[in-house]
Amino acid sequence: MPDFPMPSRRASLLIALALGLVGGTTYPLIDLALACRATISEACVWSKAYLPLTLGLSLVIVGGIVTLLTYLLLVRKRQRGTNTE
Repeated sequence: MPDFPMPSRRASLLIALALGLVGGTTYPLIDLALACRATISEACVWSKAYLPLTLGLSLVIVGGIVTLLTYLLLVRKRQRGTNTE
């Protein structure tokens, strides 16, 4: 297995924020795509209407959870990497 350098705390935070942003924005877009398989359905109309609200809430809730978990995993990996050396 290749030995990758351990990211610094700042790099870990930036990686976690990027993944949180991606996770928070893709979740409502995937939900919209699934609801709009039939473009004239009521679910599609309501999904399009509430997309700005859903996107904002998803960024905070889903993005926050993904960011927190990713950051904790990266910090834990970094601590384990420094303890074994």
